[in-house]
Amino acid sequence: MLLIAGFLVGFIPQYAGLQRLQKELSGSTRQLGSCQSSEQFSQLCDTATMMYLEAVPKNYGLAGEYAKEFFDQAQRIVSSIEDLALGNLLRDSLAICDQITGDLAKGDAAALSGIRPLLSKLQTAKR
Repeated sequence: MLLIAGFLVGFIPQYAGLQRLQKELSGSTRQLGSCQSSEQFSQLCDTATMMYLEAVPKNYGLAGEYAKEFFDQAQRIVSSIEDLALGNLLRDSLAICDQITGDLAKGDAAALSGIRPLLSKLQTAKR
């Protein structure tokens, strides 16, 4: 009986401490995931901005490279994003991928008509 009581006296505080630490770890893990998603989205916005900044002075080759990078990043992010509105925005962005990349490949200034609203929506969502 003393052995069982001794076991319980040692076990209960250890168990309670373990539960507290698991809750803290779970909260930290969620916070880390949120920070990583925010960082990915910021990088995506930066890439879209670079695409726009290269397209304005008609550097369509560089703008096309940024466009490829942007749409690749968006494709990777869209499957792991938890924010429904942001996921929909990224899916809408991916829907105009061919139009923007095609216009940039042709050196067509019409690419800006697709990039401007895209960049605007991304910047609005970032806030």
